[in-house]
Amino acid sequence: MIFSTYDHPRIGYGRSAIRGHVQLGLLSRQSRLSPVSTPGVFDRRYRTNDSYVHRNASLKRSLRRIRASAPTAAEQEVLSMVSEESVGINIQALTDGDTYTVIIQASDSSRTDLRVHWAMNDWELVPEEFRPDGTVQVDDLAVQTPLDPDGRVIIHFPSASCPSKIVFVLKEGEKWISNGAGDFVVYLKPPGVEEIITKVFAAETEYERWSLFDRVNLATSLVDAAIAAGPRGMGFIFTWLRCSSMKVLPWYKGSNYQSKDAAHAQKVLAQKMANLCCNAPDPLSRHFARLSLGTLPRGGGNGDDIRMGILHIMRQHGIREGHRPGIEDVFLESWHQKLHTNTTPEDVTICEAYLAFLHTGDMGEFWRVAWENGRITPEYLSQMDHPINPNPFHLPQLIDSMKHYLWILKTTHAGADLDVAYEMVRGNLDGELSWMIGDLLSNRDAWWAPGKIVEIRHRLSGYWKGTPGCSRDILLLDIALDSYFRVLVERMDKASLSADDLINIVSMVLSNATISCESDVLQNAHAFWRRVFDESPRWSGCSWARQALAAADTLMVSLEDYADSITTNVQPYADSFGKKCSIEENYILNFSEEVVRGQSLAVLGPMLQHVSGYIRQDADMGSWEIVSSGIAGSRVGKLQCLDNLDSIQGATIEEPTIFVVDKLTGNEDIPENVECIITGQATDVLSHISIRARAQSVLLATCFDASTLEAIKGLAEETEHVQASVDGTGTVLVSPAEVGTAQSSSGGDSSATTKMKTFKATITPSPTWSLEQPSFSENTVGGKALNLHTLFNIPSIRIPKSLAIPYGTFEKVLEDASNTQIRQRIETLTSQLAHAKPGAGIPAELAELRQIISDELQVPEDMFKEVSKRIEEMHESQLTISSPSSPEWSSIWKGICHVWASVWNDRAWLSRQAMNIPDDALYMSVLLQELIPAQYSFVLHTSDPITGAPGCVHGELVLGMGEALVGNFPGRALSFAQNDASIDITTYPSKTHALYCDREDTGGMMLLMARSDSNGEDLQEFAGAGLYSSVPIPITGYTSKSVSYADEQIIWNDDYRQSVIESLITIAQDIEAACGSPQDIEGVLDQAGRVHIVQTRPQIIHHHE
Repeated sequence: MIFSTYDHPRIGYGRSAIRGHVQLGLLSRQSRLSPVSTPGVFDRRYRTNDSYVHRNASLKRSLRRIRASAPTAAEQEVLSMVSEESVGINIQALTDGDTYTVIIQASDSSRTDLRVHWAMNDWELVPEEFRPDGTVQVDDLAVQTPLDPDGRVIIHFPSASCPSKIVFVLKEGEKWISNGAGDFVVYLKPPGVEEIITKVFAAETEYERWSLFDRVNLATSLVDAAIAAGPRGMGFIFTWLRCSSMKVLPWYKGSNYQSKDAAHAQKVLAQKMANLCCNAPDPLSRHFARLSLGTLPRGGGNGDDIRMGILHIMRQHGIREGHRPGIEDVFLESWHQKLHTNTTPEDVTICEAYLAFLHTGDMGEFWRVAWENGRITPEYLSQMDHPINPNPFHLPQLIDSMKHYLWILKTTHAGADLDVAYEMVRGNLDGELSWMIGDLLSNRDAWWAPGKIVEIRHRLSGYWKGTPGCSRDILLLDIALDSYFRVLVERMDKASLSADDLINIVSMVLSNATISCESDVLQNAHAFWRRVFDESPRWSGCSWARQALAAADTLMVSLEDYADSITTNVQPYADSFGKKCSIEENYILNFSEEVVRGQSLAVLGPMLQHVSGYIRQDADMGSWEIVSSGIAGSRVGKLQCLDNLDSIQGATIEEPTIFVVDKLTGNEDIPENVECIITGQATDVLSHISIRARAQSVLLATCFDASTLEAIKGLAEETEHVQASVDGTGTVLVSPAEVGTAQSSSGGDSSATTKMKTFKATITPSPTWSLEQPSFSENTVGGKALNLHTLFNIPSIRIPKSLAIPYGTFEKVLEDASNTQIRQRIETLTSQLAHAKPGAGIPAELAELRQIISDELQVPEDMFKEVSKRIEEMHESQLTISSPSSPEWSSIWKGICHVWASVWNDRAWLSRQAMNIPDDALYMSVLLQELIPAQYSFVLHTSDPITGAPGCVHGELVLGMGEALVGNFPGRALSFAQNDASIDITTYPSKTHALYCDREDTGGMMLLMARSDSNGEDLQEFAGAGLYSSVPIPITGYTSKSVSYADEQIIWNDDYRQSVIESLITIAQDIEAACGSPQDIEGVLDQAGRVHIVQTRPQIIHHHE
């Protein structure tokens, strides 16, 4: 929805609510929210700002006519609504799913001579059946349609025959009218990103004549398609335009154009981007539109003044021009030729450099300004299509004329220039705001300038947020203010500031960032920060400090998300430009990182590190956290630094190694010979990787001090081997070492991963396809089902309804006649897998096995009848499963098959290989369990998870479903420990996202969880938790939602939190007593606050001397 209201006498007032959701952050990492829903699907239904429309009578009348003629919103979805005010038409595209409709409406219905000259796709002739009445074919490509009596052309296409787009120009009498940069385009079924990329790379690499002007026109024609493609499309457009602004793509390649055409083309694209900043359908696309606008010249002005202005100066001062006699200045003559044929934003820099020379007579000043302002060198000027002779005469009498000419150039070519943007909008701002900006510009280096910029930007946002047709100059002014704010904050001497001063600056930076970063995550992090630091007494004790640490951690995670959103949508395209356009690697290697660092949010990273150091001292927490201590003594190994552990999954580690890792997902396998893992990422003590580290005697520690972590990484450049140990304060000491100088966790002839000597695979085949809870028995179902059976008769314990698919069922299913060919393919693949070489990586057979079992396995008729009946009984006859092809059964069967297929998960197979567990000895039962929508999820260990001390309940709790906890999603859980009669809150929650599920759209079917329940999990010798899949049914994944901790009662209501924790501790003690050993317990609190235990298993405890 694009409205062009440039030069309208008044800019729209009033803010609209910030819409949408996008993950933001600073330090790039791969998203680990899959398979949960992620941002990107956008709402394309039209919204308008009624107060703005009221002020624009022409636009209001046009929109009223379109709405009157169009079906109601309940009948059709509005795909786009575009106002092309400069030519007096409005365009709407709609669909009801069966039919696509385009309405082209003239603002003035009396324009009876106006015709639409149009075609499909890229000028393909429209079939006769889709031509409106009165349409005539004018050639073999296009048709022309006159306006109907209401000043409209309405075009319909059935869905099956609908083109990707229609293209058109207007003809009025003998006059042809385009959109100023090419044809009008209305997208109906927009192309994918790949088609946009193909067009751009063809132009950049194949066209013989190609200039900045041509690039601007092509970008204008592709922006609508990019918006329809979502953040990936706009990420590509931004990457392309930024490469252009960096001048690593050619600006001059055999192409000439007039300055007025360049001015108009730049104006059209800049205004289009400004419109998208306000009204693009999703927030990340709006953000990329804003970043794109920051790379562009503003356009407009009087383009002819550029061409004629230089001529007037030359003639006024008697300088030779063409055959006209006068002072011969080859610099001005050659520059004049460039200005006449291909003016660009570089002319601003050339003029500034020339003025520096005119003031001083020093060519050194010319080249200094040329380089600092635009990276222009003598060689660069001499190699242009129209080379500029870099030898001007010193003519100081030109100074005043050139100052005026610089302004002419800036009105067209300046982008987010603070002074130019202010001059362009000052007449459209209210008097007080205009005075505030003028006062700032007069005192731009004053100590109060950063805070004043934030105040101004908040007021200025009322002119552009959600405002159709907002002037590009308003957005350029806001971008310039934001950029200057970053400069001022970066200049601050933060090392000399107190903790409170740093906190206040962080608050100010956050207030500034949330103006233009439309992110629920950042908004919630800001609210949490304000609640802790601005609305609570600071430095009021350990509890406050730990809440403050959670607020800082939440903010840091949100900054990481921001970097992800940039990196994933920009860096791959930058790499492509580098390869296809032969751009030097130094421009491409850190392309997305430089984009992130150019934002005002980037200044928060170092400040948060400083603030967190102060807070950790007040919270009585050091800069290290030991998650797994391994054995006593030092570990010695080869030092390696990695982004993550993915690259060593399945690899053979030939010698003892100490890894420094940036990121952990929580589900990684730890290969043999890993002695120690050090990470800068907070790691939940009860996540899967933490449990595995303790089981394998691996030292796993988090370092929260960035300088210490960098120093450890730096050792890799000094020495090959290091030793790591933990001192009495819990600090990890890492220093150079010679191989064999200290004890390692290998313990001599064993390894960090102790192989199992024997693995019993005794199962008792069940005569039935399923077992109800009272019939769960050893050797027929897995430990999860058995342990729930133990708890079944304890009145104080709530257990979800459950049904088990016993051991051996998968093998019985393969024996069914419907699966004969599938069984043969599986046998072939498993036979090939048996010959895979250890340490050779991930065998391809694993993925094929998962695909066959998940997607192709057929259910035997008898199994369907039995299992479907028992599931109906679980629903107390409120659900009927009619056939194997019914949606209800399809979801159930897919969930069961996903669990069976997870036997061949990469990490599960690698772990079995490492532990000497034969593949054919692994049996998988499936526990079908009612899925309780969780308000909170928790994990409890009834003995200390690190020391193994009995009677010390340790718990971790997160909002929503428990996968965010056991999967070590970024951020921390609420962590507590019970010792004797006291409860210590060790960390408050800081995970930015929670996972939720609900019962909507399930056709009356309860939500189920298909849980893996194999005979190869939770063994004393092997902590196999998390290796095999548990999936929700229906398999739609969870919904990821941004968490608002500012009003979360588990943080702020002490009595409520204490009550919840005490109830969990009591239940943990009851379960341990019933089971007769320390337990690892998982459960949820539902929306009514009732506790449900979803599984319990023996806690794997390793006592390390």
